[in-house]
Amino acid sequence: MQKKRVQCPSCGQVLEVQNQNNETLKKFTCPKCNALLQARFTPQQEPLEAKTYLGPRRPVMNNGSTQLSGAGFGSTHLVVSKGELNKTAILEGNGHTYSLMEGQNIIGRKCSSSRATVQIETNDIYMSRQHCIINVSILPDGTRKAVLSNYQNKNRTFINEQAIAKGDEIRLFDGNKIKMGNTVVTFKLS
Repeated sequence: MQKKRVQCPSCGQVLEVQNQNNETLKKFTCPKCNALLQARFTPQQEPLEAKTYLGPRRPVMNNGSTQLSGAGFGSTHLVVSKGELNKTAILEGNGHTYSLMEGQNIIGRKCSSSRATVQIETNDIYMSRQHCIINVSILPDGTRKAVLSNYQNKNRTFINEQAIAKGDEIRLFDGNKIKMGNTVVTFKLS
């Protein structure tokens, strides 16, 4: 059984969510403000081992427990090294580095009243205290996936100088520039 602590973005209540059925997405309501929330979980599996494979392209089996499949099954080959598994998602800006945890990361301006889980050091009044959300998940191959969406604020968010509309969910890639107000940070996999 997996457990995850989630902070409600509406009221700030910290909740402990249990994943008893190995679900990837669990939906629930906040008991304090009745906001509809969701928590993402990664399926529990054995860690991948570094492999070298020089034969024809075919599915890779990891100790007989995990089989890579999907579109193109039998014609694709995926090998993940231990170095890839250890990469972490970070934001860099204003001379600071901010780690992004697996799950929901609320990004915002650092101040005493901010409920952001990642608080950026800036005096930029155009950056909201809860500006955007970056959801980080680990894919079955062990790589990290980060998806950015706008938070419920009036200030705009830009990725590589393109505005993000309300409701957009944009996948981030290494080196993307994120502009919140007048503050720019760089998304990196380190």
